[in-house]
Amino acid sequence: MDTFSEALLSGKTNRIPDEFDWFAPLLGDWDCDYYDEYVKGEKRHVKGEWIFRRVLEGSGVQDIFIFPSRATKEEHPEPDGEYGSSLRIFNRDTESYDVCYTCTGIMKRLNFKKDGDKLAGKVLDEESTYWIFSDITENSFHWEYIMNKPDGSRDLVCEIFAKRIA
Repeated sequence: MDTFSEALLSGKTNRIPDEFDWFAPLLGDWDCDYYDEYVKGEKRHVKGEWIFRRVLEGSGVQDIFIFPSRATKEEHPEPDGEYGSSLRIFNRDTESYDVCYTCTGIMKRLNFKKDGDKLAGKVLDEESTYWIFSDITENSFHWEYIMNKPDGSRDLVCEIFAKRIA
């Protein structure tokens, strides 16, 4: 392993208290099915991969978000595909996670809090926009990008169904 990888990747430490280690179940490698309406009215399906690891002496969880997947991108390229990363750092003062997501041309800041059995991330610079992890089990999870409308309804922008790679 090179020195950058050694310094970045880590195991569990006491930097995140156990009761706030909400992203621990996501650690690992995931095969994903992404759905949206790239062309309005037409449901699109893209195969992807999502990889989560502990980083920075255990103070955070970072991911690599790859859509379409490396195995399918040549055969099924997507004009708006993303190869991005999120860094989640636990904030002891707010008992939440400060998150930054980036890919080409995009940088989003979020704050994640636990909402029952869901992890709800408010996109800080966008009115009523949330990223939600739910139905988290040992081998699967569901992710949604939601925009709440003024009338109380919600618009599902896209969603992902993930299955753990053994």
